[in-house]
Amino acid sequence: MALLVMQVAVSGELVEVFEMPIDDIDGQRMLACANEDERVIQRAGQTLEDGEVWIDLIDQDGETLFDQVACFHRADAADALQVHFGMNADVVKDCLSRSNVASLYARHRAAAQAYFRKIDRLVDCSMVSSRQSNRRRVGDASVMDLVIELRRRLDGVDTLLALSELPPRVQAAAGLLREAAKSYATAVQHL
Repeated sequence: MALLVMQVAVSGELVEVFEMPIDDIDGQRMLACANEDERVIQRAGQTLEDGEVWIDLIDQDGETLFDQVACFHRADAADALQVHFGMNADVVKDCLSRSNVASLYARHRAAAQAYFRKIDRLVDCSMVSSRQSNRRRVGDASVMDLVIELRRRLDGVDTLLALSELPPRVQAAAGLLREAAKSYATAVQHL
């Protein structure tokens, strides 16, 4: 079973506002129909605009199941969600309300900051600490999870497509980041 995920763009980030289990085939059919809508925004690596609504179909591991994500401007999203995904008007209204999006964005930022505070603790690992202590700090900071997610996303089809449209120096930097993540994971495993 797949998950239909709806996200809203806020300050250059996507904040999840709705998630619903759905049959893979039904989800792909709905997403394909949504992408045929004349109001859909075609993705071309553009900057996120506040209020844009992005709908994606993912598996249990967070991997995209369909090559194309449906994206609508805020003004068109409510109608598109009702027409193409059969969502109840009241649910759509609640999910897309400015207060709901602001609340979820605040939680999202707080969680991200807490996560990166854990990573900052990892940076404080000193060479004089025991290997066991450093290994424990690595585990506490969940850096390995971050590295694994970073590697997964850098190898993702959407990321590679977006990178292909960017300048060569950005593509090269992404390649270096991918190699650094691989080196980090190997080094931690040898602690």
